[in-house]
Amino acid sequence: MVNSQKIKLALVEHMIWVIIIGVFIIFSLTISNFFTVKNLLFILYAASPLGLLVFGEAIALSSGNMDLSLSENAGLTAMLVGVILVDWAPWLPGWVGIILMALVGALLGSINGFFIGKLKINPFLITLSTFLMFNWSTYYLRRGAIIKLPDTLLVLGGGKTGGIFNAIFVLVGIVIVLYIILDHTRFGSHIRAIGGNPDASKMLGINVGNTNFWIFTITGALAGISGLLYVGYLKCIPSTIADGAIFLAFAGAIIGGVSLKGGRGSIIGALGGVILMGIIDAGCTMTSMDPALRGVLNGFILLVAILINRTRGNLRDRILMPK
Repeated sequence: MVNSQKIKLALVEHMIWVIIIGVFIIFSLTISNFFTVKNLLFILYAASPLGLLVFGEAIALSSGNMDLSLSENAGLTAMLVGVILVDWAPWLPGWVGIILMALVGALLGSINGFFIGKLKINPFLITLSTFLMFNWSTYYLRRGAIIKLPDTLLVLGGGKTGGIFNAIFVLVGIVIVLYIILDHTRFGSHIRAIGGNPDASKMLGINVGNTNFWIFTITGALAGISGLLYVGYLKCIPSTIADGAIFLAFAGAIIGGVSLKGGRGSIIGALGGVILMGIIDAGCTMTSMDPALRGVLNGFILLVAILINRTRGNLRDRILMPK
């Protein structure tokens, strides 16, 4: 591949960072005090809970699947752990709740993994079903909000270390772990392989069913940790926690370069999608945008994400096409 092709392909693959720079410049020119270190850290902090959902969706899409239930998994996990700590076993220390968040999220995710990986049922249908089950289970456990929570449970999502929000450390730590898993392990290569061509993957000896089971277990664990960060950010557990976040998770993953067809995508690109969503959300908040208009904007962002995904694919094919 000649150098000009490599440069063009790199620009296409890393388009998200060009978009981030453009959006950031626009907000910096139109909103006073937008470009400050304090504001940038807060943007990353506020986007951290959504970020873990974006990473989960990015992994699912890379494998040729999708997970519609991630946000409801985060909500049900948070509510269930909150009910355990406040109502059922108030004698448990808060740090147990932190562990339970990841474990419960992984358990809920493994339900999807079982039906999709072991029984070979369509991921759209299964995760749509669990979306509804997780959502209404949250309302069944508590209509309203759990307010009096152990301080330890709020530390990772709401506390600070050295003046920096702990949620940012969690986000960065998970990015590093996922980068190693997806780019430097056999399991990571299997994820992209089955996303690109599941039949060929079987011929190469990859156990597609097992891989899919663990993919959804991991995305479930990420959803559980996302619920933990949402709880720390909100300082309570409302029954509507993380509602609707799945659409933004899809948008963040797709804008970040993850292919809807599977087989392509990186966790660094997904991080770019998280940062972009955080910048847009901060801009809307600082301009006091009407909540209804923000809902319209979120739908528009998802539409743009789909168009960018299509454009990126077309540009990639055009660049790689033999002259």
